[in-house]
Amino acid sequence: MIAISATDKKLTAPMDLRFGRAPYFYLTDGKESRFIVNPYCQEEHDVAPRVVKLLSEEKVDRIITGEVGPKAHTKLQQNNIQIIMLEEERIKISQVVKKIQF
Repeated sequence: MIAISATDKKLTAPMDLRFGRAPYFYLTDGKESRFIVNPYCQEEHDVAPRVVKLLSEEKVDRIITGEVGPKAHTKLQQNNIQIIMLEEERIKISQVVKKIQF
C-alpha cells in the first residue's frame, strides 16, 4: 500500500509537503484507493510516531511526501516504510498517482 500526504480529500488536491502535518493521506495499492484522516495533524508533540503507527496499521509500505523530519524518518525506517520525497510544489494527487509504479 502506498500513502500520499494530501491537503484535501480529493484527487485534484495538491500533495501536502508536510508528512506529519498533512490533514489526509491518500492510500492506494493500484486496485483500491481511499483517503484517510490524519487525526494527529493538529497535535503539538510526538506527531511523527503516531502518524507512522497509523500508516503502519493501514499496511503502508511506501510514503510519498515532500518533507520528513528526523524523528519521522527514523520511525518510518523502523517500520520498513520506504520514503519517496517529491519537491514539486502544488503537484496534484492525481499527478502523483500517474507516476507510481505498482
